[in-house]
Amino acid sequence: MKSDNGLYKLIYEYFEARLLYGYYACGDSLPSIARIGAMFRMAPGTVRTALTLLEKKGYIRIDARKTARVIYEAPETSVRENAALYFVPRRDGILELEESGKFLFEPLWEEGLRRMDDKSWEVLRRQLEEPSRGIVSMPVSFYITTLSGLNNRLILDLYWEMIRYIRFPYLDNREEKEEAGCKLGEMSKEEVITALEYKFEASYGKAVSGLFSFIEEAEKEFSLKQVEQIPFCWDVYRNRPQRRYSLASRIIREIIHGGYPAGSYLPSLPRMADRYGVGLNTIRRALGILEDLGMTRSYHGKGTMACPAPEKIDAAGREIREGIELYQESLQLLALTIRQVLIYTLFSVGEEVQKRLAESFSRYLQEGRGYLGFEICLTFIVEKCPLALVRECYHRIRELLPWGYPFSLLRFKGKNLHSVYEDCTKQAAEYLKNGQPEAFADSWRRILEAEESQFRAFIRDSFPLPEEKKEK
Repeated sequence: MKSDNGLYKLIYEYFEARLLYGYYACGDSLPSIARIGAMFRMAPGTVRTALTLLEKKGYIRIDARKTARVIYEAPETSVRENAALYFVPRRDGILELEESGKFLFEPLWEEGLRRMDDKSWEVLRRQLEEPSRGIVSMPVSFYITTLSGLNNRLILDLYWEMIRYIRFPYLDNREEKEEAGCKLGEMSKEEVITALEYKFEASYGKAVSGLFSFIEEAEKEFSLKQVEQIPFCWDVYRNRPQRRYSLASRIIREIIHGGYPAGSYLPSLPRMADRYGVGLNTIRRALGILEDLGMTRSYHGKGTMACPAPEKIDAAGREIREGIELYQESLQLLALTIRQVLIYTLFSVGEEVQKRLAESFSRYLQEGRGYLGFEICLTFIVEKCPLALVRECYHRIRELLPWGYPFSLLRFKGKNLHSVYEDCTKQAAEYLKNGQPEAFADSWRRILEAEESQFRAFIRDSFPLPEEKKEK
């Protein structure tokens, strides 16, 4: 990973939390760059950037050929207050994660374990059997190892953002120090998955219990009873300006829904800047992305026209490649989590809301827009799921889905997209209409798995990277 993609902040915040909350004392040495990089699965350059920022902030001193040394001394009276001011406003989000994690993270690390090669499995086995060797707490290092096997930066981003939010795994290594670890022996991967699921539920519950005892005391001690809660917010880490990508995605969605009909001209740049609340430069860059995707075409002196379908897509640029990667990774994340999330949400809302959802599918099918089934499904979760963390996660993924639309138009050139997705969407709707929510959830898992596989194959064949072309 590159040091300029924002990931250095994760290492910085990890050590900053430990310094502020008294884990490290003045004069202590931090681990070596190589060791930090190995445990966080990050390049030496990323680690150095984080340590440089820690030095700039007055926390550590870096000497050539030596490990960094702590020069910050947290006043004993401020350590407890620092922790209170951070954790009390995040009480609700931390409490909810215990349930949300079952739907978002457990399916991901289970799949990561199943995909591990023998070498990675051996590394994980050593970490679990001798956890004291780690420099980061078990929940951190374990998930890094397992999720890395999915080769999906979006999933790692989500996990890192969650760890940054809850923070308490940064602060305590008692599990590693007090327990002997997991003795794997000759257990199969499936047996290990089951054992670890139980172990992590127990350890997380124990950690949360201790944290909430502190929060209850801190609320009284520092008069924080009425403090406003800070919800989890997922900032998707990328070395890219967020606004232009988000705006391009929004305009594609408006084209899909008829806000900008094919053949019509988009508003002038100043009007678009005013409408979307961004600068003219952001509008120009977003329109450049749309033109590369074949969704718009600019005419000198006339303006920018919305195209009915892309004749070609210029995928050579970094921005379009980034969009392709985001879409592929979002499909994988959805395919691995949507079954559990849908079942939970459907049973939470009851039969009447399920019936209305089935009717919305039927309406879109009658209108010849069966290709919008993905968005209907995600919008339902974003609006109806009782878990705020799940809603936030699926909201961000829903913003990424329009990136797949231009490629689908090109992939099925000459075909009506409704006819492509009509049968699978209709079958899913029938399950829901007939009172079979679990079958409905299973069908969407299969649809997303197929979409991910087919999309990856299309991109590999139609838009190979330079090194892939050489191999051919």
